[in-house]
Amino acid sequence: MVPLLFGLYSLILGADANWDLYNYHVYNPFALMHDKLSIDLAPAGFQGYFNPTLDLFVYLLNRTLPSALSGFLQGVLHGTAFIFVMGIAVVVLPDRPVEDRYRVPILLALSGCVTAVFLSEIGNSMGDNTTAIFILAAIYLMVSRWSALGHCNAKATALLLVAGLLAGVSTGLKLTNAVPAFSICLALLFCYRGTLSLRLRLSIVFGISAIVGFAITGGYWMVRLAQEFGNPFFPQFSNFFPHPLVTPVSIADLRWRPDGFVETFFWPFLFSADARRVGELPLRQIIWPIIYVTFWIWAVRAVWARWRGVTMPTLKPEAAFLLFFIAAAYLMWMNIFSISRYMVSFEVLLPIALFVLLAQLNPYERARRITAWLLIPAAAVVLTGGARTWGHEGWADPLYHVEAPPLSGSEHTTVLLASPTEPLGWLVALFPPDVAFIGLANAFPATSAYAEKAREIARARGGQIFVITDGENSKRASDMAFYNDLAHRIQLTRSPQGCEFLRGITTRLRLRVDVVSSAGGENSCRLDVPQSRKIDVDVSERTRRDQAAHIVAQSGFTLHPDGCTVFTAGIGTGSHRYQLCRATLP
Repeated sequence: MVPLLFGLYSLILGADANWDLYNYHVYNPFALMHDKLSIDLAPAGFQGYFNPTLDLFVYLLNRTLPSALSGFLQGVLHGTAFIFVMGIAVVVLPDRPVEDRYRVPILLALSGCVTAVFLSEIGNSMGDNTTAIFILAAIYLMVSRWSALGHCNAKATALLLVAGLLAGVSTGLKLTNAVPAFSICLALLFCYRGTLSLRLRLSIVFGISAIVGFAITGGYWMVRLAQEFGNPFFPQFSNFFPHPLVTPVSIADLRWRPDGFVETFFWPFLFSADARRVGELPLRQIIWPIIYVTFWIWAVRAVWARWRGVTMPTLKPEAAFLLFFIAAAYLMWMNIFSISRYMVSFEVLLPIALFVLLAQLNPYERARRITAWLLIPAAAVVLTGGARTWGHEGWADPLYHVEAPPLSGSEHTTVLLASPTEPLGWLVALFPPDVAFIGLANAFPATSAYAEKAREIARARGGQIFVITDGENSKRASDMAFYNDLAHRIQLTRSPQGCEFLRGITTRLRLRVDVVSSAGGENSCRLDVPQSRKIDVDVSERTRRDQAAHIVAQSGFTLHPDGCTVFTAGIGTGSHRYQLCRATLP
C-alpha cells in the first residue's frame, strides 16, 4: 500500500526535470544505445562518462510507456524502500509489547521515508533512491537471518553471497554506494559476535560477492572506458590514470566537505542550519542533530556505566550492526563526498537508530514517547517546507520534445554546446545520433589539448558546424501565463468587477504583478509582469550569444551571430528556448 502512495506522490509532482537530467541522465543512455562514446566529446561534462546502466532503465521506461505511467512506476519502485526499512525495524528493535510488534516498525519506517533527501527524489532519475533499495535489501537479508550467518554451511554462505551481490550491484550502478557497501563490510567485521576468524570470513565472503555484483553492473563500462581512454573511471582519478585531455583530478567535486576539526565535529548542526553546505537544494531537516546528540549521550552513558560497573540494557547484535553501519557510512560520507543526496541508504534508517539508542537510555514506554516527541517535529519540518524537489514539469507525451530545424548531412555535422550556466547535454538525444556533439566550458576538467581535440573532430567530419546555447527562459513570464490561465478559469479576468477584485488583492498582498486592462476579447484584464521587472528577450539572448561566441573562440571557433535561430525543446509540458548558430573554423 505505501509504495502505491509514493507512486501517487510521483504523479502529483509531475515529470522529473532535474538539472542532472538536462545534463546527463538523458544523454548517457542515448549515447550508450548509439555508441556515441567515440563520436562525441563531453557534451554532458565529466558526468557524461558515468555508467549509463541505471539511466538506461529510466530512459527506456520514459520512451516506451506513457509518461505518467512511467512516473508512477518509478514512484512505486522508490516506495519499496519502506518495505525493507520496516523489515529491518521489526528485527533490530528491542523486545516490545504485542500491540507494538508491527505498529512501531511501521511508524518508524514511515518516518524514515519522510526524511528530506529520500522524499526529494521520489520519481526522480538521480538514482540515489533506486540504488538505496539494493543496500537496504542487503541489510534486511542479513539482520533477518542474523544467527544463521555464523554457521559454516551452504545456507549461511548463500545469504552472504546474495547480500554482497545486492550491495555490489548498487555500487556498480552508482559508485557513491561504495560508502554504504564498505560500511556493511566493516560492520560485519566488528559487530558480529564470534571469533575473529568467523568475523573475517563473513566480511571477506560479503566483500568478494560485492565485488562480483559491482562487476556485473559496472564492470563492462569500466572496461569500455579503459579501452577508449586508458582510465576505467574516466575522467575521474586522472591523477592515477593520466590522459592528455584531462587535468590531474581525483574525485571531481570536493567542495562540500567540512573544513577543519571544529566543522567536522559539529557538521550535523552546520548542514542542518544551512542545507546548502551539502548540496544545491536547501533540504531542511532536523533529524541529523537529533540522532547526533542522542548518540553522544548514549556513548557517554555507556562509558560511565562501564567505569562504574553499572549494567546497561542489552543491545541486540543486529541493532549494534545497524548502529555501526550508520556511523561508519556517515563518517566516510562526510570525508569523501558530504553531498546530501548520497546518504539516502542510511538516512532512512535514522528513526530506527534513534529508537534503539533511546531504548538503551530509558525504559521502553518512555523511549517510545520520546521517540515520538522527536520524530513528529522532525517529520513536520520536512513536510512543511523541507521536502523540496529537484524540479518537475507537467505530464505530456512524448515526454522529451523539440521543435528545431533539421540538420542536413548529419553524419558530417558537428555541434558545439556552449553555455556558462545551463545544462545542454540532454538535447543530444533529440537530434540524429550521427551528429557529433562537443561540450565547451562545462564541468569537464579539460587541458589545453581539449580545444585541439574539438577542432580535430570538426575538421575530420568536414561538414557544417553549429553552436547551441541557451535562450531567455523567463520564469516570470511562464508563471504569469499559469496565473492568467487560472484567473481565466475562475472568471476573475472576464469582468470589470473581477478585475477590480484582482487589483485589490495584488495591492493588499503587495504582489509583484500588474493587473492590465485588455482591449477587446473575452477578458477585461490580464496579469502582467511589472514594467520594472520585465526582461528584454532580444537583449538577453544577444548577451547569451556573445557569451557563447567567447566560449567557442577560446577553442578556436568563430560563431556567426547573424546566422542564429531560436528553437524550443522541453520535458513534459515544459518548454525552453535555445539558440542554434552557425560557426566556422579559421
